[in-house]
Amino acid sequence: MAFDLRYNLKHIGDIFIDVVQKTADTATQCSKRVFLAYDIKSLQCKRDQISQRFGERVEILMKEGENDFTKDPTLSEFIVKLNGIEKEIAGHEEVRNNLVYPFSVKQTHCECECAANFKQKGVTT
Repeated sequence: MAFDLRYNLKHIGDIFIDVVQKTADTATQCSKRVFLAYDIKSLQCKRDQISQRFGERVEILMKEGENDFTKDPTLSEFIVKLNGIEKEIAGHEEVRNNLVYPFSVKQTHCECECAANFKQKGVTT
């Protein structure tokens, strides 16, 4: 059952649409990866800037003779911002890894369960 020229000419619009759709899907996924990489890089730069400002603030407090950094509201604000940025980076990296490695298998069991299953089956490790 080979497709002949007549069939191809009748369905050339469908064939063209399929090819364009596949190309558009590939381009969309590629652009998502690019935008995620850009977002991750910008968040990392922002994290580095806040870390630098955190260090500068600690240095100022040390020069002033302050030893209790827990009471400083500026340092607390920096820590909250850093935690938020780290969560955003982790979320973006997870999405990017799912796009880059869509067929990767994530194992959810620990080694002790595997070893117990092997021992029950009579397999030695």
